[in-house]
Amino acid sequence: MKNISNIFWRTLFVLFICKLTFASKQDQFLSNNVDSRSFSLNNVKTENKNGTTSYIFNGSDSYIELGEQFDNTFSFCAWIKPANLLKKNMAIVGIPGAFWLRTTTNRELQFTQPGFRDDNTEGLLLSANNWIFVSFVIDFPSVKIYLNSELVVTYQWGRDKQAWQNKVLIGKDNWREDFYGSMQNIKIFNKAIDQATITKLFEKQPYAKSITHGIVSYHSFNTIKDYFSLSDDYEAFNVNFLKDSVRGDVADFNGKDSYIDYGDLPIDNAITISAWVKQNEFNRDYGAIAALGHAYALRITTGGALLFTIPQMADILDNDARIAHNTWQHVAVTFKEQYGATFYLNGEKTNFFKADEYQPVSKTLQVGTNLWNDFYKGQMDDLVIWNKLLTNEELKEVFEKESSFWMAHIKTKKQKPFGLYMLIGLLLILGYVFYSRRNIHGVVDDPIETDPFEQKIREIVIQNLSDSKFSVNEFSKAMHMSKTKLYNEIKISVNKSPKAYIREIRILEAARLLKETNVPITEVIFETGFESRAYFNKCFKKTFNLTPSEYRKKST
Repeated sequence: MKNISNIFWRTLFVLFICKLTFASKQDQFLSNNVDSRSFSLNNVKTENKNGTTSYIFNGSDSYIELGEQFDNTFSFCAWIKPANLLKKNMAIVGIPGAFWLRTTTNRELQFTQPGFRDDNTEGLLLSANNWIFVSFVIDFPSVKIYLNSELVVTYQWGRDKQAWQNKVLIGKDNWREDFYGSMQNIKIFNKAIDQATITKLFEKQPYAKSITHGIVSYHSFNTIKDYFSLSDDYEAFNVNFLKDSVRGDVADFNGKDSYIDYGDLPIDNAITISAWVKQNEFNRDYGAIAALGHAYALRITTGGALLFTIPQMADILDNDARIAHNTWQHVAVTFKEQYGATFYLNGEKTNFFKADEYQPVSKTLQVGTNLWNDFYKGQMDDLVIWNKLLTNEELKEVFEKESSFWMAHIKTKKQKPFGLYMLIGLLLILGYVFYSRRNIHGVVDDPIETDPFEQKIREIVIQNLSDSKFSVNEFSKAMHMSKTKLYNEIKISVNKSPKAYIREIRILEAARLLKETNVPITEVIFETGFESRAYFNKCFKKTFNLTPSEYRKKST
């Protein structure tokens, strides 16, 4: 009976995976005399969310191979989200020996004819960790590149045409400069598509029109926990949540020691910050609405004007965007490298200032304070931050939206239950794992080996456990990675930021010591690298819903 049951589960599992794989291929690749079933995934992970499949490339040995031959015409469209633009050139798509479309370390696109020449889209800047729609069309001898459906550059083929006899590779090239990041809605054509077709493909995607696309942090300020953020490192300090006659539930900052820390956010060279504010006092130091480490800070001056600061580089002041005392007003700013800063007050653009400055540094978001401890004093509501530039029309729309809109389109979207197929799939997978790990006597086999990357990061944290100064900087050095790469790798592997992962290992090791030893709690705190008992107690209770003392008593 067990063997029959085992075979049943295995069969259902295989059939389900085949169905998902075939559906995924049909959905993602638009066929036009190209057999959409003739491609293979090589070490490319897939992630399905909201009915859309993301293909995740690891930057070293993952690629998609399309087993077709092309001649004279070739078109490629995809949403791409590169993760390590500054580290190395990365291949998007190409045919070995014929051509490649790549990203470069100066965040441009590059059209390469191997052994002949490279053509860059000079001045065009991509953003890491941000979706962008790329289209690449060859109608020999013309080569065109589009971004978000807009024609960026046209090249002419630079040498005699050679037959394209090799397979199409997506995410890989001849020089191991492979793609690291994600792609969605990949389309391949063996004809030259026009701009009207590209525009239609672009506008079909939710990224093209939704003002909720690109949000990395949102807080309704209804309660301390009512927020959305791509970081797991949320902490609030001395912030009160109260009722306001105009805005309902809001956050109140005391101007002295109250602020919120959201941890590191994946923002590159473009940002939009939006918030409702009611400043109580102007006769003090500049009040910080939101600040991202050494990168940016949106502040209100002692005279009530908006000020956007790039630390140690520039202060961009808009005297036309002045906040009225003790009155609710909507403020916003957009900034993009090599473009500048645009200010908005109550949905209307006030000024644009050209600014080339930009610092590619850690972007730890703090609300209510900044590097200089310029604490904000007053109330705040509906803070939204995007890792992209919003248009005038979009910011007018943001101004008109109510809290209920953001809650419905951001938070509840994250909390929707699995679809029917995903639920069935999860049950089948669990059944398959359960039965496949039993032998004929019903004994569970040895556990599946831990992922090598997870083993490595855990070993490094354990080795530095008692060092309270062990930070993300030291973590990235120990892993021989940049902080950005470490963030992305750990996020993909364990779905946590490096800072949150370090804290989790500290807490779990502390719980083990409390359960298995009689070591005093003060020594446990020291051995696990916590700087204070108050912070340790706070983190421990948040994890286990018990104080350390209660946990030890319950475990004995």
